Amino acid sequence: MNEIEELKILMVALRGIGKTSLLAAMHEEFHKTFERANLQTWVDDTNSLRAIEECKSILKNIDPRLKKQVTPTQPKDNPWNDQGFYFEIGSGGKKFMGLRFTDPSGEYFNPDAAPEQKDYIKQQLNQCDAIVIPIDATALMQKKTGRVSHGEIGTWHEEKNNSQRITQLIKDAFSQIYSPRLVIFAPIKCEAYTKTSTDAENLLYHLKTAYSGLLDFFKSDALINKIAVVVTPVQTIGNITFSHYKTDENNFTKFYYHKTPINAPYQPKDGEQPLRYILLFLINVFLENKKQVLQKEQEKLENLETTLYTEKDRLKFVKQEFETKQKLLNERNKMWWLFREVANFFDDRETPYNQAKQEVNKKQSTVSEVQTNLQSTLLIVQATQEQINAFNNALFRFAIGSKNNDGFAILQGHKWLEIPQTLF
Repeated sequence: MNEIEELKILMVALRGIGKTSLLAAMHEEFHKTFERANLQTWVDDTNSLRAIEECKSILKNIDPRLKKQVTPTQPKDNPWNDQGFYFEIGSGGKKFMGLRFTDPSGEYFNPDAAPEQKDYIKQQLNQCDAIVIPIDATALMQKKTGRVSHGEIGTWHEEKNNSQRITQLIKDAFSQIYSPRLVIFAPIKCEAYTKTSTDAENLLYHLKTAYSGLLDFFKSDALINKIAVVVTPVQTIGNITFSHYKTDENNFTKFYYHKTPINAPYQPKDGEQPLRYILLFLINVFLENKKQVLQKEQEKLENLETTLYTEKDRLKFVKQEFETKQKLLNERNKMWWLFREVANFFDDRETPYNQAKQEVNKKQSTVSEVQTNLQSTLLIVQATQEQINAFNNALFRFAIGSKNNDGFAILQGHKWLEIPQTLF
């Protein structure tokens, strides 16, 4: 039971969208989210964690016009050197599960990325348990003359969010999957588009329109029962609004924002929502696996108990046989030596005695081995039950704080985002 299961979450977006800013907003709510669920966390100090902390520092001290920008994650010489943001969670001092958030450079998702970068993304998509797709809400919701109308998609949506490229990468990776996956669409820089319930639902409508091809793919017969899909808007800074855009000579469009009010603090909102849904999903998957482990180990325990009962019965029988042989041998050994030698010639009692003794030793060894296996299996069953109980309790606390309206939505895979029935 020393090995803990590691579950992987991949941030999927091109460079400059705000993957690290989203992770920073999530991290801002990190400890509170777990404390409310009575779970402990153990966090590794990695380059990714330091990048998140640096991002938060920049955002907390950002100027009113947001001129200072967070530096995008830079490509690495070897993509596999990125260990991501890793932490372990558990209860009562026991670690049950590890989560690894990987935030690759957006350059890796480009069509002209280096072959090793493309291979890295392909393998990460194939191996991950959940993906988070940050979406630039301004690019989705704005056109040159103002906000989009019903049925329209933002002028810069494809330029910024590159939904067609992301859709194709996911389609290629998810063409054949055998384990459940979670996909989170996370509109960011969405402060201006979530002010009212109507605004938030309008954002959700345009997101579903813009990503209709990918959402339809998820609804295919092969995937509909394997993929859960959630939308969680996150205000990654809080208190900002879109001001205007400028397009340079290279046809690159830059968005400009300002704080409202001008001295507004860094105040991300709903940063815990993606984390809540990730944990709801992953813990449900974890529990599904643990239920199978528990059932298997309980069956093994029952078989070992039956085997132990049988082997103890056999040990009792061979001990009785041994005692009989020992008694006969002792009686023989009391005879005068000449009579004993003659008797032994016709009726050997020492060999049956030795055979019976060996059989007793053998059975005692078998019983001891079965008892050891039984005790080990019992410990596994008890530890697994502890894990299931701890995470069942945590699921309830995660679930009651998860939003499912005003722009938040579970689009698919409700069964992976529910509180499971208690097993006991």
